[in-house]
Amino acid sequence: MSISGVGPIVTYSQDDLYDFIEGAAFLATGGGGPKNVAREFLKSSGVASVDAISSPNVPDGMSIAFTAEIFAPSAIEEKKDYTATLKSFEGLVSKEPGQLVGVLAGEVGAINGIVPAIIAGLTGACLIVDTQADRALPELDMGLFQNMVPYYYLNMLDDDGGVVCQKRYLTSDRDAMVVEKDVAYAMAAHPELKGVGGFATYPMTGKDLKGYYSQGLLRPDTFDFARRIGACMKEVDFESRIFTTVKAWLGSGYKPYRMFKGYLANARQVSKNQDYGVADFISSDPLSNIGARVYYSNENMITYYTLWVLVRTVPTPIEIAPMAMGPDAICYLLTSARYGEGYAFTNEAFTQDYGDPDFFRTNEIELLGFPEPTLRRTDLIANFKREITATMGAFGETYQGAYIPIEQLQEGRITVDIPKTPGLKHEPHCLTLSGPHPKAVIRYTVDGSEPDRESSVYEAPLPIADLAGRTLKARSFHGNGLPGTTTRIKLPVG
Repeated sequence: MSISGVGPIVTYSQDDLYDFIEGAAFLATGGGGPKNVAREFLKSSGVASVDAISSPNVPDGMSIAFTAEIFAPSAIEEKKDYTATLKSFEGLVSKEPGQLVGVLAGEVGAINGIVPAIIAGLTGACLIVDTQADRALPELDMGLFQNMVPYYYLNMLDDDGGVVCQKRYLTSDRDAMVVEKDVAYAMAAHPELKGVGGFATYPMTGKDLKGYYSQGLLRPDTFDFARRIGACMKEVDFESRIFTTVKAWLGSGYKPYRMFKGYLANARQVSKNQDYGVADFISSDPLSNIGARVYYSNENMITYYTLWVLVRTVPTPIEIAPMAMGPDAICYLLTSARYGEGYAFTNEAFTQDYGDPDFFRTNEIELLGFPEPTLRRTDLIANFKREITATMGAFGETYQGAYIPIEQLQEGRITVDIPKTPGLKHEPHCLTLSGPHPKAVIRYTVDGSEPDRESSVYEAPLPIADLAGRTLKARSFHGNGLPGTTTRIKLPVG
């Protein structure tokens, strides 16, 4: 499609939009809203196609607004509705005869990606294919716009077009936490919304948008990136295709990581404004006691390698070291069995009320991670640290460390295991350490001190009996280079 004086407009078919939902469910890092609801939204809307345009090609006079749903996934499962977001958008943009209007999504997520597309389809607007991030984010303030772009006005209407919150801000206001708090207050003041609302903010012109794009405040073509991921899931070799697609997206200098494969062991969740949860996994390797633990606040915040040990005869996961943490992406993928329409899913699927936890206990899950260099700003890292603290705190745990990039966590880590030996039921258990580089030397301590180049060298498996109740720390040392990250584990007594 082409319009005189306007850059190329791409038309996405309904099949393309369904592919987007599947890809967005993968990229949403466990959050972004349940994909089954997103599919219901698209089907019930009747939208058969959507016109889309990239930021550099928008006309200067285009009227554009950012739209988003506000919900906890458990709430939107109960109240499946996007009307409030639609009405909030329509009430904020100004459309003169012949003027193009644009819808800007804040993130790549099943709900908050497809709802702006539906709004574009229903109103004749253009979907902006660029977003602040190529993944879902746990808070409105966690976008590249944070502290950089004035939001001017918040328009928040209900399903019938009634005013929930309308507020004008100073042109100097750029801290999106203010908008987030106003949205939260409005939701709390209107229990009739049942935890699901919608809003529009960041009204801007096409000229404004192009300026923000040129400053690097929007990721190019993120909508199409998600669509391509979703299309990969139709292929037999989808797993390798997705890995290759993500690797190409990251470009030189970065790569994705296959971090863990296993099965769900158990999951717990508490519902607040965000759905805080923790999920534990066991390894696919029947001879390994390695596990994984994911803490999530709708989206995955931080994941740990764990070691399953017996505590008073009960199998218990002990946290070893972080696997990856936000803002870097921590994504789920089923390796064979399909869940719903594809191989992607969100954390809600682990709950009995809205998913099928037994399915994930018998079908293999892969945890893939990749760097998010554009989100590694000091203020955004601080926001993620705050959310990690809140998420882990909901389960009585804490993370005291600083943000560590996924590259450092993955490429320098020590693997800790208590391997099993087939046929030997009474073998004394020993703990093994292995590093990423064959020529690296692993040094360890058992008194809680940080390993250095003078610490004991790991040469053989360590008897569990000698480690009970003590804190083991290990690091790899390779030549004169910097040592790897420290792996820490405290084995319980008994």
